[in-house]
Amino acid sequence: MSDYEFVKPGMSAHEIVKKVRDSKEVFLTSTAMRDAGQSDYKNRLRIHDFLTLAPLYNEMGLFSAECHGGARWHVGIMNRKENPFEEVRLLRQAMPNVLLQTLVRETSLWGYRPYPPNVVKYAVSHVDIDVWRCFSFLNDIRNMKTVAEVVMNKGKLFEPTISFTDADWATDSYYLGVIDEIVALCGGTSDIILCIKDMAGVGTTKRIGTLIDEIKQRYPDLIIEYHRHMTDGLALPAYLSAAKAGAKIFDVEEDSLVRFYGEPPMLSVEAYFEEAGIHVHLNREIAEEAVLKVREWIGNYEWAESPFRGFDHTVTYHRMPGGAFPSSFEQASKGAFLELMPAILKVMSLYNRIIHYFDVTPGSQITWVTCSGIVNKYAKEQGSTGVKHLIGLLNKFVIEQDQNFESMEKEEQEELLKVLRNATDDFRNLILGQYGQLPNGWPADWVYESTFGDTWHEKRKTRNDLSPVELLKDDNLKRLRSSFEEAIGRNATDEEFVLYLMHPKDAVEYIEWHEKYGEAALVLPTSIWREGLKKPGDKVEFDFWGKPYCVELASIGAEHDGVVQVVLLVNNKTKVYAVQTPHAKKEDKRMAKGANDIPSPVNGTVWRIGNPKRGTLQVGDIVHKDEEMANVEAMKMENVIAAPFTGQILEICVKLNELVQEGQLLFVIDKRVGGKEQGMLPADS
Repeated sequence: MSDYEFVKPGMSAHEIVKKVRDSKEVFLTSTAMRDAGQSDYKNRLRIHDFLTLAPLYNEMGLFSAECHGGARWHVGIMNRKENPFEEVRLLRQAMPNVLLQTLVRETSLWGYRPYPPNVVKYAVSHVDIDVWRCFSFLNDIRNMKTVAEVVMNKGKLFEPTISFTDADWATDSYYLGVIDEIVALCGGTSDIILCIKDMAGVGTTKRIGTLIDEIKQRYPDLIIEYHRHMTDGLALPAYLSAAKAGAKIFDVEEDSLVRFYGEPPMLSVEAYFEEAGIHVHLNREIAEEAVLKVREWIGNYEWAESPFRGFDHTVTYHRMPGGAFPSSFEQASKGAFLELMPAILKVMSLYNRIIHYFDVTPGSQITWVTCSGIVNKYAKEQGSTGVKHLIGLLNKFVIEQDQNFESMEKEEQEELLKVLRNATDDFRNLILGQYGQLPNGWPADWVYESTFGDTWHEKRKTRNDLSPVELLKDDNLKRLRSSFEEAIGRNATDEEFVLYLMHPKDAVEYIEWHEKYGEAALVLPTSIWREGLKKPGDKVEFDFWGKPYCVELASIGAEHDGVVQVVLLVNNKTKVYAVQTPHAKKEDKRMAKGANDIPSPVNGTVWRIGNPKRGTLQVGDIVHKDEEMANVEAMKMENVIAAPFTGQILEICVKLNELVQEGQLLFVIDKRVGGKEQGMLPADS
């Protein structure tokens, strides 16, 4: 046992908590393997490179390594083609003395929508993780119930997490009430660690110190971990304030990974604390080696860094968290509206004063999609003048008139009542209580009218105060597994099924990719993974299952009809592959034009045709008004395509997993069914 080994896998939650509580030192959690990538590199940092840090982590004396969960899970199977289960196995082998930590979004787990209790139980029970950090973007502690029960029954360490922001309603009294609920849920403080998740990095030095002091006065034995992003540039003094108030664990990442939106630098935090007389449990020499190791490969990811660089103290206004910054800029770039980002951030700063919740996943996605959609609509219809007008309207309403709807001019009221009309289903579900209770009450009536139009009274009546834990009925796991296995054409493992439960479309695509390309994502160096072999004579060498391999590019043939023949030498054996180029013939997109045409409302991916209740839809099926016909995923948010009227499906114009663009034709349905006009059907049809 090394001098710095303190807690390790196999210890009970009670043992871990007691050791930390009894120690005079403070401890560090490295978030490098998850949040460094999520906050500054679009989640593109690969396990191939992180494994070079694992032997150092094993000797460094970390409290834990947050290497799992959050958006890393999803982007892993979607872009990096890495299986999160395989990542855990590799890390267990390479750093067996380190507590592995995940980040889960209560009922949403590693996805973006609430899952019913039996899905949550199934998924959590199949994941081998030591520390379960669990947060609610609404601070609705009821939503943590299922995760807490499974994790604590397994004897693993549950880390309930309060989402933090700085707002007039987010008082110490409010947060203490949330913590009271956490302590009641977990049966006390002896087997848990509380995390304060300052995901946007907006907590001032004074504010954080005061809050932690208040918590420690009420719960002296409660171990507190402080997670903070450094976007505002004031993370280190906030950390010191938290430590002096009684926090025991702090989230950091290697100094060489730090950019602008992730956690503070490990070596700097250690030095700052030591100078203040606070001893940090860290093998500084090994930590310095880790910082140098990162420098060997981080240059391969310059392309993934956010174009919005530098510290940003205005984050205290718009509150976009670190994890959302790079991905939002990437989406804006792909959508060709990057120039609108300053306006979107301004609208976000006003929006979050109208509707109160915490901008962390999935809340950050809801905020981003809602506000970017509003700004884009004004830009398309009225250009830059329209965007300036929108900001002026919202600024007058929120700042000048203090959200007094009646004080606005009649024309301004009418415009506000249309601002949210094209909001996504996720926003609609949010204000109807489908995610749980909002932390500072439901929005004003005008928000519902703006969102739902003439039906707002009826829609608001459907709002509920239940948690998804109470609201959602169990899914039919047997039927879901059958659908999944039909899609992949074979029996699925339990781990594959968990991937599917979280992200159906991307799980199927990942499995298809893996069956075609195998372990390429794990063995290829990042430079080759990213750029490939460029010219004849280029080669890459690696070990796979204990056997050395050499792949050399021999030749690239001429292009014919968008296809080239590529010749590779694999361990000196010739292999020939036909590769499609961007010039390969593509089918033209059909756009919706007629009254019976159902268009896609957004650019996205069709991940479901049909709905969970009746399964896949076929040509000839009758659909009823407002029934879900398909679901298009865009910016990690689901968009339900509902039937605008009752009718019969004449044509299904897209395929599962197809990329579609806004306005593209999805279905053609006939209003006449059985010789009768839509709306004239018997009630039980």
